[in-house]
Amino acid sequence: MKWIKKVVWLVLLLAPCGVTIAGPASWEARLTPDSITSYRGIVLQGDDRLSTPKSFRPPVAISIVAKTDSHNLRLSYAADQVVFNWEVNPAQLRVDGGPADGLHKDGAGAIPAGKFVTIRWVVTPRHQAIYVDNELRFEHSGDYSGINHCISVFPAAGSIVTVKSINVEQMAMSSTEPANLGSLAHK
Repeated sequence: MKWIKKVVWLVLLLAPCGVTIAGPASWEARLTPDSITSYRGIVLQGDDRLSTPKSFRPPVAISIVAKTDSHNLRLSYAADQVVFNWEVNPAQLRVDGGPADGLHKDGAGAIPAGKFVTIRWVVTPRHQAIYVDNELRFEHSGDYSGINHCISVFPAAGSIVTVKSINVEQMAMSSTEPANLGSLAHK
């Protein structure tokens, strides 16, 4: 009975952002308004989507620890989706939607299957940068000031994605933005 209450509470907490929860490992997550953490990992498959319980405006530094079993680890915040290990061309980083829509980057999308990676996504009102294990994979200058979204992680095309954590740090940014975003990748 105790675990049922935890599951119901978790579903009610995450429902405003459209979260679907899959598997028993999902029941062992620690939630705050700025983070989701699971020691074992939250397993996502099919149409599952794991989203933060609240929306965020830039400037933010997002840190995601996740893995895919094969292909299609997908994220959304400053884009409708950023795709790592895209099933058609795993080496291409796909950026669909948002200010950088269609600015896909060859050679920047591959991540090792079956291994957890740390993705750091830094978004300011005028810039975004995406790092994988502290390696810059993508950056773009544009108007990100209107963003107010949840951060989401999800699979596609039959992949299974496991998420250990999503952490969001609301940053203070000076008027001289963009700041030294490279140093933020190593936090």
